[in-house]
Amino acid sequence: MLFTPPRTQLPLYGLQVFECAARHLSFTLAADELCVSQGAVSKQIAQLEARLGHPLFVRGTRSLTLTPAAERLLPFIREGLVRMGEGLSALQALPHEQAISIKVPSCASRWVLRRLQAFEGEAVEVRGSHHHGIDFSREPFDLAIVYQPCLGRYPNSQPLFRERLTPVCAPAFAAKHRLFERSLEELPLLPLIHASVDRRDWRNWFAAFIATPWQPQGGQLFDTLDLAMNAALQGFGLSLGDPTIVAEELESGALVAPFVPVLETDHEYALLVCPGNPPPGVTRVCQWLLGERPSF
Repeated sequence: MLFTPPRTQLPLYGLQVFECAARHLSFTLAADELCVSQGAVSKQIAQLEARLGHPLFVRGTRSLTLTPAAERLLPFIREGLVRMGEGLSALQALPHEQAISIKVPSCASRWVLRRLQAFEGEAVEVRGSHHHGIDFSREPFDLAIVYQPCLGRYPNSQPLFRERLTPVCAPAFAAKHRLFERSLEELPLLPLIHASVDRRDWRNWFAAFIATPWQPQGGQLFDTLDLAMNAALQGFGLSLGDPTIVAEELESGALVAPFVPVLETDHEYALLVCPGNPPPGVTRVCQWLLGERPSF
């Protein structure tokens, strides 16, 4: 018999992680969709299994399968998530004035908030998320900014700006380590900040600009680029940052970019509108965001 916790104690995030991992049959793919580390997914699943008193996955060397308990639980969880999404959509459709809601990856929130500072008109509710995509059928948003390959993942998306990465840090950190006097070949020896477990951003940057293959050697590790950027602002180390997203920090001197090369990746940030009949004012918000696009 499955344990049924009190409604006020339902582990909703853990159940969402379980549904995602069960759908992909992969902790790695679930972590990518949820924009967290694989370790965070494993931890949530382990906590959920302990709470329910049943194993949910059979973990093989290169495979993941559902246990009988998981197969019994999964349809209820999927139905529950769908129903909650429908409930939120129904609430959003109530006939009273509402703020225009926009989902934003946490790493791009700085850019969005700067763009909306001077916007006059409809109220806009900005909600940050670790997830870089959107499912309008399940998520009650009018607009979403997504992080996607430049070739496009969402057919109706409108590009905002292409991702670019360059090393950034606090001025005090740059002065302490004499970064403006160092060569690129010395950079791997410095305290680095990573925004993902696989350290892919630094790996790609070094591959583009340094001839010697880079071997990861520790460094501060965070789940998102936004957390990594906050750590850089506080002087923890050298992080990769997007000059478009941290333009204000670079202009004010809160961050400095001690090394010239900027890596233009094959990803972009793009704007999506919820299909159907969006509330009045959505078009004006879209035009404002698109009209403020930076030039490269």
